[in-house]
Amino acid sequence: MSYVAASALRTLRPVVSQGKRPLINRSNDRTDRGEDKPEQEIDLRQLRHHTKNTLQRIIGLIAQAPGLRDTPEGEKIARELEYRISLSANISNALFGLTEAPGSMADRLRKLAGAVVDMMRDADQVIRVGVSVRGCCPAGLREAVIRSAHELIGNAVKHGMKGRPSGRIAIRLISDDTFTTLSVLDNGWGFTGTPRSGEGLSLAGGFATRHGGSLELDGADGTVATLELPH
Repeated sequence: MSYVAASALRTLRPVVSQGKRPLINRSNDRTDRGEDKPEQEIDLRQLRHHTKNTLQRIIGLIAQAPGLRDTPEGEKIARELEYRISLSANISNALFGLTEAPGSMADRLRKLAGAVVDMMRDADQVIRVGVSVRGCCPAGLREAVIRSAHELIGNAVKHGMKGRPSGRIAIRLISDDTFTTLSVLDNGWGFTGTPRSGEGLSLAGGFATRHGGSLELDGADGTVATLELPH
């Protein structure tokens, strides 16, 4: 593949204040979901087992479809379908742990970023991704961080990298004593004025509001999206 997932974090230019637009004002774990209750754990195990079996069966049916792989075009379609099903499973795992229990925040962010970028990029685009995690994100904020990252990374590919042959996206998660901050930076087109708020930004802003935090966008030099959540 032309995309390199979770490569070493490359240095982007410092965030500058010009063009910053606040979208939402601030109004040592077992897994990233915290401790599951016993009755919930067996439910999750069954859901993961069912989802995994279903996805494997779909891939098997694609492979067995009569004549599908008899032509180069059919073979290409079959491979693309199988690959995108696998990417969708990786995204679902990073977000919700549908086919396997979620790992560390660093692991989840790397898997999520790689799958989202590969799912959304153009076939000939080369987009390099770096993931950096520092500190321990509180258990109660992890789902908001991961689900916001999904939307912000998707926006970076869809809008920041649109029509560009190559680019970089950096995902940084920092937790200190008082705040957890998620930053998604790209070296794409950037923006001027107030960015149009679509469903992705609306969802990320909703997670910020739910936890009394803030979401800001800076489009002066590429785009920097910053989610800040208080502890």
